[in-house]
Amino acid sequence: MVARQFLMNYSLTASNSITFPKQSGSPAAVVNQVAEGAEFPMDVTAYSAVNVVPYKVAHGFIITRETIEDSLIPIQQDQLARAALRVANKVDKDCISVIQAGRSGSTAATGKSLALNGTEFVLSGSGGLGIGMYDIIAGKALIENNNYMPDSLLVHPRAKVFIERLPHFTAQYSYGEPRMQTGFIATPGKFGDILGLDAYASTNCPTGSAFVLSRGKTTNILGQYSPLGFFVERRPITTAIKPLEERDSIGIYVSMRYAPAVIRGEAACEITGINVS
Repeated sequence: MVARQFLMNYSLTASNSITFPKQSGSPAAVVNQVAEGAEFPMDVTAYSAVNVVPYKVAHGFIITRETIEDSLIPIQQDQLARAALRVANKVDKDCISVIQAGRSGSTAATGKSLALNGTEFVLSGSGGLGIGMYDIIAGKALIENNNYMPDSLLVHPRAKVFIERLPHFTAQYSYGEPRMQTGFIATPGKFGDILGLDAYASTNCPTGSAFVLSRGKTTNILGQYSPLGFFVERRPITTAIKPLEERDSIGIYVSMRYAPAVIRGEAACEITGINVS
């Protein structure tokens, strides 16, 4: 569940929905200068509201007793792991879809990058442009223009290859620590640091898109409380095993109730038109 890390967790315990306040107005607004004894200018901009209703996802398997008896592996545990992975993939896809639908900024991929000798070059696949250094910088600029601090990048593994081909990827001065971290449980999907961004890859990310995000990893001294969004969890991943005597089988069930929601679309930018062929 790579993309779940980009949303703030909220555990819902006493209702079937939650309403989050959403800030209105520009995050770059300033206060006014006033004369001595003058009345204070008052901000009456109202907060809007985003109502989030968790939904249920579920999956099940039926395993015959013959399969259990004849298998060389612990088939019940194997099927539970498969079911949990499918739920995790569903959560990941839903979080990415919500971010894609809620983002307010976008920029088209150009594939342009700067070589270590100062010359420009273009990364591309057989069918078109890839993602380059300039594209990431453009995505960061759109978020910074909204007074947010970009801290994360999400790409598909097939688009990640363009980033790993950049000569800067191994230059700590430009791209940070180049160590590979894919698959670490502590940071699922992370594969390095790029231009000050934590870089993540997920197979559930659209192949033609990448996302630059401000997920609030560090405190924003500019005072914007509202994070990118929330992951509302009403029921965590729950598993059950039930004997099905009438079928001489075992039923394995996995379910979860949740809903991701984007609150500040200004904290997300999509890089579009990446060709991975």
